[in-house]
Amino acid sequence: MTPLQPAPPPAPRVPPAMQLSMEMSAERARMIPDAPVPDGFELRPHRAGDEESWIDLIATGGFGPRWERARFDEYMKGAERRAGSRVAARGGRIFAATFASVEAGAEDVGRVDFVVARPEARGNGLGRAVCSAVVRYLVERGYRSVVLYTDDWRLPAIGLYLSMGFEPRMNGADMPARWDAVRAQLG
Repeated sequence: MTPLQPAPPPAPRVPPAMQLSMEMSAERARMIPDAPVPDGFELRPHRAGDEESWIDLIATGGFGPRWERARFDEYMKGAERRAGSRVAARGGRIFAATFASVEAGAEDVGRVDFVVARPEARGNGLGRAVCSAVVRYLVERGYRSVVLYTDDWRLPAIGLYLSMGFEPRMNGADMPARWDAVRAQLG
């Protein structure tokens, strides 16, 4: 019989890759023009009855596990989310939306969260419309800047954010190389 060997130490947990982040100053945000909304769509704040359509929309965005009603309701508890989030809707169905938030640990920084448009509605300016409306709302509320987080593979969204005036944040050692790769893919 051989003596029991001690178990190897557990492998260190590797944290998930940090998302790309982008920021826009309040001064720049004030210069964003109103984004036109295509005929037949209404740009408006969240209202009671939107929940299931918005949850269904979020599921199309590749944001991980499906949102349930309880998660959505909890997320909407923030005052800025209730008042500042925007949807582009037609006939009671939400086709694009984003939440207004406050950046954790920076109470003077607003945040645009979970920008999403239905696949069949992409390319019609709905994402720009909801983003512009939320950015404008946050700046009017007095935030000094607005941030957002995104993934390297969300190239159409990143192109939109860059065209709006958001600038990449270099908040990690790997960020310059990642942003170079994104820019190369965008052309």
